[in-house]
Amino acid sequence: MKYLNTFGLLAICICLIVGSNIIFYSPIHLYDLITGLQSADFSITWPGIRIFIEPFYSFAFYILALNRDFYKPVVISWILWVLGIIFVYCLIYKKSVKQMLVNMAYSVMILFTVFSFVALIPIPGPKLEKPKGYIAVDIHSHTLRSHDNVAPESISLKAHLWQGFDAFFNTEHNHSKGFLTFPADTRYKIVYPGMQMRTKDGVSVILLSQKEFNGYDYENMSLEDLMKKAHENNMFVVMPHWWKWHEHTFAKLKDIGIDGFEIYNCGYRYFDKNEQKSMISFAKENNLTMFGVTDWHGWGYMSDVWTVFEGNTLENIEIQLLKKPKTKVLLYRREQSGSVIRFIFEPFYAFYYYISNVTLKYLISFTIWIIAVFLIFKSRFFKYIKKYLPVFMVVVCVLGAIYFCIIVRPFTDTNTIVMKSVIPALAGFCVLWLILCKSNNNCL
Repeated sequence: MKYLNTFGLLAICICLIVGSNIIFYSPIHLYDLITGLQSADFSITWPGIRIFIEPFYSFAFYILALNRDFYKPVVISWILWVLGIIFVYCLIYKKSVKQMLVNMAYSVMILFTVFSFVALIPIPGPKLEKPKGYIAVDIHSHTLRSHDNVAPESISLKAHLWQGFDAFFNTEHNHSKGFLTFPADTRYKIVYPGMQMRTKDGVSVILLSQKEFNGYDYENMSLEDLMKKAHENNMFVVMPHWWKWHEHTFAKLKDIGIDGFEIYNCGYRYFDKNEQKSMISFAKENNLTMFGVTDWHGWGYMSDVWTVFEGNTLENIEIQLLKKPKTKVLLYRREQSGSVIRFIFEPFYAFYYYISNVTLKYLISFTIWIIAVFLIFKSRFFKYIKKYLPVFMVVVCVLGAIYFCIIVRPFTDTNTIVMKSVIPALAGFCVLWLILCKSNNNCL
């Protein structure tokens, strides 16, 4: 009877998953943010690895597609739900207070570890498939040469190619050193020189160039003077995430000489819809080029936006942009509610977000994983997994810290976040897993 009840519960869960997919299935379609219309000529494909790691992969895409201002309430909601579930579980099975506290700590550590893996492990995201004659370009990305990036140029190159970009600009913060770190055979073919320079006005602009340049020549300049000098050197100037600052009107930026706007940025998705529509309308009326960008900093490797235009991959990309091609900003995204109710029930929202869009083969993979985890949880091997997982995680964190020490060493003159944040965070994880290891049946 015990096993019948146990497997009956599993059967109910599987029926709930499959039934929810049937009832709520409403797939996301690529659409052009500029026109608001679906782009039937374009599509996305998922990497082969997804089917083997479906639960983690789908969770990663859900996390990496969140609005930046959603991170805090989402994480808090997940933690509270995990703690609540563990509390109820321990009450039902009459666990001691000590066991309850250890189980809670264990579960929260696993959750934080998964969040960290999502941000740091290079898992390829969806890839854009496009008609012949179109170029997909990312005009805003960074490497370890920027102060707040956590991945080297080799990973930046792979990440962009994985996602279907034909070309991208390396736009480090306030200097142009990053471009020369890329392999020579990729420069001016896949990677192009650029820079995100902060002006004396307190805002930044993106400079895109057709040739190598010295970024320090543009330091300590007003926005107007910087744009004037950039245009004298045949550069293309774009205003990045204008909504971050709300400095200068669209009209004033046009008068100063801006060539285009970012209308979507993966790092700053919290653009008010009315302001976004106003920017798009203004850009259309004034022949200003519009872009959706990854603003890639190495935190996660999945994008949900691609800027495409008709062009030739054999011709210098910046020269083609100077001709003001008509761009499409393709989004693979569903609008996300920012309501309090959503955050209270965040895990359920995440489940709906996933189940309403997942196709059959990935649903099968997800279900197989649920069954496998359930069987492991019920097997006699689970206690050994629980006992030695903290040891394994300590080793992973130590190796991760060593890896980041090695890759950041050549760039300590410009990069600060790895030594100040990433490595201390990994060290903290090591300590917490060690404490948990000792608390969990004294496994050391």
